[in-house]
Amino acid sequence: MSFYTSSNSNDNNISINENCAVSVVVPAFNESESLEELLPRLKNELDGIKHEVLVIDDGSTDGTVELIREKTKVDSDLKLLILRRNLGKSMALAVGFECARYPIVVTLDADLQDRPEDIKILIEKLNEGYDLVSGQRHQRHDGFLRKSVSWLFNLVVSRLTGLKFKDLNCGLKAYRSEVVKTVAVYGQFHRYIPLLAHMAGFKVTEEPVNNEARKYGESKYRTFRYGGIWDLFSILFTYNYKFRPLHFFAQLSLLFLVPSTLIILYLVTGYFYWLFGGMVDTPILFMRPLLSISLTMFVVGAIVFVSGFICDFILHHVVSGNIQHISRTSVREFITYDNSGKDDL
Repeated sequence: MSFYTSSNSNDNNISINENCAVSVVVPAFNESESLEELLPRLKNELDGIKHEVLVIDDGSTDGTVELIREKTKVDSDLKLLILRRNLGKSMALAVGFECARYPIVVTLDADLQDRPEDIKILIEKLNEGYDLVSGQRHQRHDGFLRKSVSWLFNLVVSRLTGLKFKDLNCGLKAYRSEVVKTVAVYGQFHRYIPLLAHMAGFKVTEEPVNNEARKYGESKYRTFRYGGIWDLFSILFTYNYKFRPLHFFAQLSLLFLVPSTLIILYLVTGYFYWLFGGMVDTPILFMRPLLSISLTMFVVGAIVFVSGFICDFILHHVVSGNIQHISRTSVREFITYDNSGKDDL
């Protein structure tokens, strides 16, 4: 289904048909000054489009809530969701995704560095068959150090996952609603949403967008965010062993069980050889520290292996109780034909 049509491929004006409906999710933390400018620009950009704007306040203390509360009184398309405390961008997005009602969902940071005027560019790209289109900031207005760290981050993710993105963490993205209803965003996973969607089987891509210098306030993010690497390892582990955790724990346990078993067999063999009249250097088996080390390794390996069984046991009950949801979200298309030979989707 096409939501936008363009009469001229060289024209930036996109005509809208009656099927278009967009939910814009704007996470905000102490961004009252930026929102004062952003909301009118966003309203102007979405004029003529059926839409809703969901501002998710993430524990602001600067008057953001009061500002949006007043604006909701005169704009029925504007909605405010207030989190109980500062829970982070991932939780703010998760709340917005849960509340979004329309078939296209757009995320936009409140700091004005990403332009609301670029929203239509991303949605137009969705019409080429993509499920998620992420903005790729060119001529990025950040310091050299921040841009260098971002470049290194994107390079590492690209090498480890195979997803060739140049700007994974751009806040401006457009999604089909199936993506945001399928992908679980929590912790600090917001920077990996394109990767999560890609691993879930959705078709993702990037599209160049403009970037502007921050006009109000300061960035809420540190330049060095090393914690993101642990999130990446968590995602890779979950993706590879989501439905077979025993395979991982069994392989890990072998690193302990195999060498410890061989050492124990060697020591026991030597002991019996001495017991029946053989000659060995150290006949007293139970006084050798190597035995204690090998027994400890064996116990650790056994515990790791049993942990895999426990994970598989828990997984079995979780999957059994949610098999319909898992099956439904795993299907990209369902195609059949009626007697006339026409598609029946």
